Amino acid sequence: VSNTETNNLVYSHRKFSYKTMTQISISSSTAQKKENVNTLLHHALHREQSVLKRSLEKTLEQLSFFEKKYNTSSKDFFRQYQAGTTDDSDDTIDWAGEYQMYLSIKEQVENLEEVEVCL
Repeated sequence: VSNTETNNLVYSHRKFSYKTMTQISISSSTAQKKENVNTLLHHALHREQSVLKRSLEKTLEQLSFFEKKYNTSSKDFFRQYQAGTTDDSDDTIDWAGEYQMYLSIKEQVENLEEVEVCL
């Protein structure tokens, strides 16, 4: 496979895999500064992804607890919660909050995974 074919395949993959890709462009007066900022940015993005993924794991553990306790998926529970067909118990409020947290963290992880740093 030639470089042109490879580039076209990568472009096609990106085009259809992502609705949009967030790009961060780095410009600087020197190549060294540009590389330093690039390294710093990659480390910061990786660190944030790690923190979010750990948070996601903890949230999934909590959701699993509720799912086992009430024998239903969090997704089904949350539909019922939004429809107003659940009670107002502490577990219900906690479960709904955990599920909303899960959705938020999941979205943040996905957004960070789509970031491309351009030099």
